[in-house]
Amino acid sequence: MNFQTMNKQRKFVLIAAAVGLISCFLPWITISFGGFGGGSVNGMHSWGILSMLAFIGAGVSAFLGDQTKSMASTFWFVALACGALAVLGVLVYFINIPTGFGVSYGFGIFIGAAAAIGVLASAYMFRSPGDSIKGGFDSLKGDIEKKTDGNPNT
Repeated sequence: MNFQTMNKQRKFVLIAAAVGLISCFLPWITISFGGFGGGSVNGMHSWGILSMLAFIGAGVSAFLGDQTKSMASTFWFVALACGALAVLGVLVYFINIPTGFGVSYGFGIFIGAAAAIGVLASAYMFRSPGDSIKGGFDSLKGDIEKKTDGNPNT
């Protein structure tokens, strides 16, 4: 892999996915007990795990195929779906944080949210002119059917 020759779409998806993956290890919840110390909880719990897996999936999809060209329709759709799942995971995690009584949002959840939106936006904004969500879904479906039809010659 040569990062210099990699397509702009792939670079942005890969960078956003890497930042998102790192954010899963940062504090998503901070807990403080006044002057008696406190703690934090990272994003490797509950819905944060979905976000982490989605960031990994988006990063892997950026590596697959010819890296000098924009993502093929199937990989583009996978990156887009992974970005949407990451946004969903961060959002549900954010909503379920019981703030108050010394519990607040950690900076990692905001970085994770920005990275999830970054994966989604960069996959969509830098897509090939002919790519559409329906076309990407049909391409993914066709690839899965090819792999599972039982014919070893395809």
